[in-house]
Amino acid sequence: MSKRPSRSYLVPHVLRRLLRERETIAYPAGPLELPDAYRGRVIVDIALCSGCGSCARDCPCGGVVVERLDGGGVHVTLHYDRCANCGLCETSCRTGAIRLDNAFVGADASRDTLYADWTREGPRERDPHRKRSDRGRD
Repeated sequence: MSKRPSRSYLVPHVLRRLLRERETIAYPAGPLELPDAYRGRVIVDIALCSGCGSCARDCPCGGVVVERLDGGGVHVTLHYDRCANCGLCETSCRTGAIRLDNAFVGADASRDTLYADWTREGPRERDPHRKRSDRGRD
């Protein structure tokens, strides 16, 4: 079995590439166009969140933290510096409250700003003037 010399194999490929148009993107000189399937920033619709914690359980990086508040509320914290944009939180969410947007998370010199919080108060927290007899019916 004879092998072709490396130059005779390489030269036709190099010539073909030299005659084609450029395949690079214009970024940062021009706008960056991301495909629709790009998994970027994680967004939580807190009104749909049930607080089950399946997103936090399935996150391999520990980037999602779900806390149930007194009175039936929910607090969700997402740490962008830990997020791998894998999409497991989106697929594990039964209510469709989590989705991955087609946008970048901006860089920052401080880790303290690379997080997002969403809070939904429970029905008991919203109406402090409710009668005691009505509180057990939630």
